[in-house]
This record gives sequence, structure tokens and C-alpha cells, in this order.
Amino acid sequence: MNPSRVLAGRRPLLLAALLTLTACLDRGVTDTAVVERVDLTPPVASVEAGRTLPLAAVARDAAGSALGGRPITWSSSNPQIATVSSSGVVTARAVGEARIAASSGGQSALSTITVTAREVASVQITPVAISVRVGRSATLQARALDADGQPLTDRTITWTSANASIATITAQGVVTAVAAGATTVTATSDGRTAQAAVTITPEPVATVTVAPTLDTLAVGGARTFAATVRDVDGATLTGRAIAWSVNNVNVATVSSTGDVTALAPGTVTVSAVSEGRVGQATVVVLQRFANAVTLTPNSGTLQVGAELTLQAQVTDPAGTLLPDRIVSFSSNAPQVATVTAAGLVTARAPGVARITASSEGKTADAVITVIPVAVTQVAVTPLASEVLVGTARQLLAVARSATGTVLTGRTITWTSGAPGIASVSATGAVSGLAPGVAVIAATIDGITGFATVTVRPRVVSTVQLAPVNPSIVTNSSVQLQLTVRDQAGSALTDRAVVYTSSNDAIAFVSSTGLVIGLRAGEATITATVEGVSGSTLVTVR
Repeated sequence: MNPSRVLAGRRPLLLAALLTLTACLDRGVTDTAVVERVDLTPPVASVEAGRTLPLAAVARDAAGSALGGRPITWSSSNPQIATVSSSGVVTARAVGEARIAASSGGQSALSTITVTAREVASVQITPVAISVRVGRSATLQARALDADGQPLTDRTITWTSANASIATITAQGVVTAVAAGATTVTATSDGRTAQAAVTITPEPVATVTVAPTLDTLAVGGARTFAATVRDVDGATLTGRAIAWSVNNVNVATVSSTGDVTALAPGTVTVSAVSEGRVGQATVVVLQRFANAVTLTPNSGTLQVGAELTLQAQVTDPAGTLLPDRIVSFSSNAPQVATVTAAGLVTARAPGVARITASSEGKTADAVITVIPVAVTQVAVTPLASEVLVGTARQLLAVARSATGTVLTGRTITWTSGAPGIASVSATGAVSGLAPGVAVIAATIDGITGFATVTVRPRVVSTVQLAPVNPSIVTNSSVQLQLTVRDQAGSALTDRAVVYTSSNDAIAFVSSTGLVIGLRAGEATITATVEGVSGSTLVTVR
């Protein structure tokens, strides 16, 4: 074989080897062995989202020996699921699967990475213990945590109450207190649970009210008093213990249920205590008991705004006056008349009210009739006015009391003394019908006020004839049309008119405006109404 041919055939291989050697020297790589495979460990792995996993890749030659110093290139088939760093550290991003490739010298290896959701390691509730008053609410916060104590924000929390008759809880963690007691609430997420202690306490008593607050009893008499317990919002509280007492057991005693028994004449304070809050009432014990109540006067009539003081007398069975007795007053129609604790009645609006005086179970009534304040004057404005025929003007009527106070809401009756000259509507609008003078009256509750209205005719402003400058032949005629208007431009009818011709020998005009042509020429026809004239030129051919 020709050595030169052998050398020539191997030149390309030698050149390639030389180029490879040069490239290796340029990269600082002196090992020229070819990479036959890449080993990647682990080939399959599972990692929780948010965590990292280091992979190891080794380039090997045909003999399986590790080739040190060979660069490894890393890549991910799905970076949204998992990414990989230049050093082979995989970071789990979202639940799913990704393949991580390690490449070197044209050879690659794959590792299948499955990213799983982070497991709930524990559930945390804050606060872990709460106290809530009956009828009120409070909110608990719960979060799921992983094994590192990091919050898992995308996990569902389920709430339950161990005793819904004590406290309920919503899906949002809102605890509502139902009844006094203690229970627990549980927050659950992915099988992990946490509990919080819930104590429900009664709403504290804010006020205690005893009714009646003031009463009288005869010796030997008894009455049951009631105590109402309320919270700070004014809501009535039930089931609360109440302790009753009196400040003088020689005058009266009280039972555990509020029953007061009168023992001797005097005054005693009855107290009801609940959770440190006190309500009190005063009881006057009398030797003689009331038999009748008398009101003076027992009837009356008041104008709105007026006042009347009623006198109440209390007597015993013998008719003897009992001056030291408590009397209460009430009105069955306070919108008509009100009454004070001293018996002062004030008239509010027309109507009838019954005023009742009560003492020790005995009553007396007074019937109060309230009437409107009397009208003493009616003023009509304007007092004197003028109106043209065919036009209208508004009049106003004001009613006043004896003190000059304007009275509103009263019915006004309008009338005209000369309805042929001027009429008046139910609202006081006066309309001129014919020239003259009319007296307009406004009556309120029998009192009348007057105003004088002078009706004047409308003044003629313009007179127009049509057709304008007509032309007719001898012995023919044309009928002129007359239009009369006032200053407002409104047409006036039924006005007297006088027609004249400037040359009766050429054109004659009748009293109705009919023009007759007598011979050829021109004549001016004039119509005059109340001193105002209008003309047209008539040509006779």
C-alpha cells in the first residue's frame, strides 16, 4: 500500500483530532476521552411545591469512568412546574410533573420530578380562647401550616362547634354566643385540627327598674311590684336573680317575688337588686284608704293653645277629704289635649279628650272639648283693585285671631256682590265680565272681609280693514271686514263702528261696511271705533 495514500486518507481524522485537542486546551480540558453517557441521580423523585431537590450528574466514558471537569447543562421540560439551576438544584413551583435533563458532550440523561402539594402539618387558631357575651359575636382566625411552620394560604378551613346550643360558628369563623356555658370550636384542614376554648357569659345587668315607682297602700293592703332588668343597650334580660328588700320592715314587708304588704302608716323604699344594680320604688302606707276621686271641673271647652288646671280631691268612705294622697293624670287623646302630673290641661288640636285622675284604684273623668281659635278678622288683599273685562286677578284672604295671630287651614268662602260685573272662583280669582264695580267678600268661620274690584272696558288700540286697497268695477260691491284690537293685541268685539267715504260719488259705504262702486275713481273708506280709525283705499274702474 502506498504510504502517501494512507496518510492522505487519514488527514481528515487527524485534522479533527487536532481541532478537538486545540478546543480542549482552550477550555483547560486535558482529558480528551469521549463522553459515552451521563448518569443522573435520582432518576425519579417527588418533591413538595416550594421545596428544592439537588440532582447529581456525572459524565462517563466508554469504560464507565467518570470524566471530571466536564460541563453539565441543565434544563426543565416544564419550568412552570419545576425549574433547575446551573448546579442541578431543582425548585418545585407548582403541582405537576416535569423532566429535568442533564447534558454533557452530546449525551443526556433525564430525571422525572413529580411536584406534590405541600401537606398540612398543623392548624393554628387565634386566639385559642375567647369569652363572648350572650347574643354577641366574635371572629376566630385559623390557618393551615406545613411542616416548616409556613402558612398554606390555599387550604380550606372547616369550622365546627362542639355544642351549638352554647355557641355556633360560621364557615368564616364567626362565633355567636347562644347561651351561657363553655364549649370548644374546631378548625379542620386536610385532616389536621386545632381547637379553641369558647366561654359564653351572660350579658351583665346595667339597670333595674321597679314598677310602679310610686304607689300607696292602706294598712293591711298588698301589691305585687315588678322588676325589669336590662343590659347596657336597653334590652330586657330574663332569668336573672333578683333580691327584694325594704328599708323599714315596720311599715311594710316584701317577699322574694316582690309582693309588698303594708303594716303601718308611713313611707317605705322598696329595692330590687340584681348583679349589684339597684332599682327602687316608694310606697306610702296610709291608715285610711281612698274611696272616691272627684275632678273639678268635670268638663270644659278650650281653644287650641289654651290651658286649664283640674283639681282632684280624694275622699274616704265617710266622705272625708284625704289631702295627702297621690293622684295621677292621663289623657286618652294626647293629640287633642295633654295633661301634666299636676293636672294642667293644654289644648293641642280640635277634638274631644277624656282626662282621667286616678288614686289608689279609684278614678274620675273630665271631658275636654277643644275648639279652633276663633277668627276675629279677615283681611282681603288687595283692598281695592282694577281689572279689565275678560281678564282676571287673584285676591288673598288672611284670617287672624283676637291677638293678631294668623290662622291657617281655615276654609274660605268667596262671593261677588255683582256677579254680572265680576265673578270670583273658590280660590279667590276675580274675573272681569262687564264694566262696573263689584264688592268681593271672603268669609272664614262666619267672619267676612271685603275688597272692591273695578272692572274697566278694554281700550281700543288699533282698527284694521280688509281687504287692503281693493279694486272693484262700477256698480259692483265689496264687503269690508273690520278687526278691532286692544293694546295687548286681543280682538275686541261688539264695539260700535262708524264707516265714512272720502267721496260718496265714487264709492258709497253702508253702516255694515259694504262698499258700492258708483263711478270710476278712488275713495278712502274709514272705519272709526271709539275714536280710533282705520282706512283702506277703494279703486272703482
